[in-house]
Amino acid sequence: MVSGTRFLTIDSQTRFSSSPYLFGHNLEHTRACISGGLSAQLLRNRKFAGRPSARSGVSAEWFGIGERVFFCNDQDPYVCHYHPNKMWRRNELNAQTVQNPIEGQTAGLGQASLFLKAHTRYQLAFVVKCSHPVLLTIALTDRSGLRIYTTETRTLENKAWQRYELSLSVPCDDPETCLRFTFSTCACLVFGSVSLLPEDHFHGMRRDVIEQLKKLGVGMLRWPGGNFAGEYRWQDMFLPVDMRAPLQAFTEDETQPYTHGYDMHEIDTDTFLALCREIGAEPFITINLAWDSPELCAAWVEYCNGSPDSKYGRLRAERGHAEPYHVRFWSLGNEMGYGHMEGPMQPDQYAALGLAAAQKMLQICPDLELCSSGPYAYTEQSDKWIEHSAKSLYPSASWISFHTYNHFPHTYTSPEGIRQAYETAIAAVKENRESLEALREKAPDFLHISYDEWNLWASWFRKTNALEGMFTASMLHMMLYAGSVLDVPVMCYFQPIGEGAVDVLPDHAELSANGQVFNLLKVHKGCEICSIHGLDDYEAVASIRDGVLSLSLINSAFDTSETFSISPCGQCLRSVVLMASDLLPGSHFVEAALDVLTSESRVTATLPPRSISLIQFRLE
Repeated sequence: MVSGTRFLTIDSQTRFSSSPYLFGHNLEHTRACISGGLSAQLLRNRKFAGRPSARSGVSAEWFGIGERVFFCNDQDPYVCHYHPNKMWRRNELNAQTVQNPIEGQTAGLGQASLFLKAHTRYQLAFVVKCSHPVLLTIALTDRSGLRIYTTETRTLENKAWQRYELSLSVPCDDPETCLRFTFSTCACLVFGSVSLLPEDHFHGMRRDVIEQLKKLGVGMLRWPGGNFAGEYRWQDMFLPVDMRAPLQAFTEDETQPYTHGYDMHEIDTDTFLALCREIGAEPFITINLAWDSPELCAAWVEYCNGSPDSKYGRLRAERGHAEPYHVRFWSLGNEMGYGHMEGPMQPDQYAALGLAAAQKMLQICPDLELCSSGPYAYTEQSDKWIEHSAKSLYPSASWISFHTYNHFPHTYTSPEGIRQAYETAIAAVKENRESLEALREKAPDFLHISYDEWNLWASWFRKTNALEGMFTASMLHMMLYAGSVLDVPVMCYFQPIGEGAVDVLPDHAELSANGQVFNLLKVHKGCEICSIHGLDDYEAVASIRDGVLSLSLINSAFDTSETFSISPCGQCLRSVVLMASDLLPGSHFVEAALDVLTSESRVTATLPPRSISLIQFRLE
């Protein structure tokens, strides 16, 4: 089906600015840190967090070797926290004990299903101690253990913790490689932590994932959460990465599908900021307001921004970073008052705690941009929180946080169900705009809105698809207008890695349908946006950079094409269309050239149903 023609006139002389931070993203811990997230670690549960499986004594994701061997993981931990506090989490501090009571019996520990590539060097490191001298064999094998790819031995003698490092490789690609530690002495070995990384990692992160992040045009990166900010202990960074205790989620919903409810604390402040610099993103740090004292929050600011002569600036310099990081944006906790986060639930209680932290932080660095949290997306609560929290925190905090996660039905077994799912998701964009407008009407003009989490609900539990990509495109188009009108300079997508914009697979990373949209529309990031006459909604955005006008068009109709007739803009340099012909889970956009007809008076292009196009012109 083909609808009528839409006539648009681009006024390139009437422009308004847009913030580059509208193309922001979240990095909430590492998510599936093996083959589904940012971390380059290949080992799962490498610090033996949580209880072992019933009657085995072996930590989750590991297997024991030996018939008459005793295993347990609740004794004598190697991992620890740098600074104790009142936060109580279970089974963060474990080590894996392997007791071999029979001389000559083969005993040990292993992990299976490691995807190793041929002729790639891997760095293996493990921390262990033993009751008696032991000859330990380290092997990489196939799944059965019968084919041995490589083997090394180390003599263990010390009863204190010792760290051992090896460089290993395999002769062929094997997605089912096993790592095995074995010994035959009557002795007790205790493994404190184990690490396996490809040698070409970037500060412990996967380089292929980082390359995909660069394609998204990330303007701002918010970390460590999200909800994970409520359990993050920033000072643990002063411990070696293998000694840092795993961090258990307060609500297991946040990490359970990925690491059995625990994060292995692979990323610290320095590595996060190295990532920001690598991809060109402005850092946005969320403090642990519930558990860190105001002084400890201020110390984090000093570590990031203090001179090398300050206490924490000196620690930063000693770690190889003499120059301050100049982190401007900080959030005073995350989603306080929603009920699922630890800490104060009422706005006046939150304001008191937030103000104490803000004042200490601003004493260290007066030019910080501080954002207060609260349930501002809910109209029945926003009045109370604006009056008793946001206003009380101003001028220390001149931003308020706004989050939306839109529900839509997942019915993919009938044409009617797919259509309903699609149209519900697209309609959510208007709902979000109306919620923002309601908040802007209530909030004083001196408060900026930080729209620092948005997505469709629970996208972290399922495959993405081109349906979600159409939602993402419509959200970006809408916010390129609303960001200026409603004073919303920050918008952070939750979250790109492993669940939204970048699909991370064992052997490679690639853009999802959402990632394809960010990659296409990033041309508008931080540009001046032109006025367009004839718009019904936000179906078109035009921006100018370096003498090139970029026009993106969206046809969100489910089954009708849309023809756009546009005022002439100059020589056409590029025209491309992303088509959502398949909306099933795992689907991507099909990219193709877009036919553009030009004349002296008009430029005409017809978009197929459910599609996004980009046309670029050299301005005359």
